[in-house]
Amino acid sequence: MMVKKRIISVFAPFFILLCTVAQNPKFAPVRTDIPMGGKLSPKEEEPVFAICSKQGMRVLVSRDDGKNWKQTFLATGSREDGGWHGNYAVYGMNYTEGVIGVFSGWGTPGIYIGLDNGVAWSHLNKKTAKLGSVWGAAGGKGIMLTGADQWRGISSSSDTHTNWRKHSLKDLLDGGKTHHIICGFGDFKNGRFLAIGDNRHVFYSEDLCKSWKHSRIPEGVGDRGQEVIAFGNNIFVCSFKDKAARSLDGGATWTLHDHGGKRASWRGLSFVNGEFWLTNWNGGGRRSKDGANWVDLPPQTPAGRFVQSPKGTIINVARGRYDVKRSGDGKNWETVFKAPALAANQKDVTWDTAFAIYGKVNKVAE
Repeated sequence: MMVKKRIISVFAPFFILLCTVAQNPKFAPVRTDIPMGGKLSPKEEEPVFAICSKQGMRVLVSRDDGKNWKQTFLATGSREDGGWHGNYAVYGMNYTEGVIGVFSGWGTPGIYIGLDNGVAWSHLNKKTAKLGSVWGAAGGKGIMLTGADQWRGISSSSDTHTNWRKHSLKDLLDGGKTHHIICGFGDFKNGRFLAIGDNRHVFYSEDLCKSWKHSRIPEGVGDRGQEVIAFGNNIFVCSFKDKAARSLDGGATWTLHDHGGKRASWRGLSFVNGEFWLTNWNGGGRRSKDGANWVDLPPQTPAGRFVQSPKGTIINVARGRYDVKRSGDGKNWETVFKAPALAANQKDVTWDTAFAIYGKVNKVAE
């Protein structure tokens, strides 16, 4: 009986916090006016860029190589939902094989929405169900992955993205603890999914999320603070405050390297022009081809994260900036979209875009 009481006392604060957050009346209700999933039919006909806000789940899409932008979704205009916790606290956006996904919900069940044409959004599940909370998301080989923590685990989609499987981490952790799990995907061998959480725990799948293995990032970084997983040049890199963790074998082993960056942008690691770019909060930053040796980015490099098309066009967004920048060479930048002046002046965070993807979706009838 004493053991049971101790267990309850340890976990009670977590569950009390979770229930309090989930019932917060300031959070916007789940959107029931968009359909449940099951009708996606991706054909990958037309290239698009898409961006999403950190709060409110505002999505804008460009169908002309990033020159002009049109809003196609807004979950809520509330500024009270999504700063840290909330139904529409967005912590992931991904693309795979014709489908764009956007993922929110921290301290609440997850909300997963997606589309195959850039316009018509639906929930990525066939029926109302409590999906896993989201701290990160990734997509590849027609599968999507979300990450939460040791309690809620990680979740992967079927190839139609309408059914989601929860993967428990309990046995892999073997008594360890982790939280704030970010996700990544790379074309390593046949495709490799990674999930990295607090206390330097790494989970990696060699068979497209059917099974998982465990590894650790070496001591030398904080027990939390993993920001982004990026893949390029057959290398995985995970950014931390002062160091970059690098894996050359698909997540099985890791080494730490000083990146020399200053205060980093929020989730500001990307793979661009054959290099890893890690930007500072006010612009500039560091770049590396191998994740181990880092040099300065040009000082005019904007803060934030980047996504690049096969033609070379680069789109840049940054949390706290309220605009979108575009470049054809990674050196010269133009602002191609600005939030309404009133929104920027009043710091309407639903216009504060922080996620970006590139991919091909279905054409939309004129």
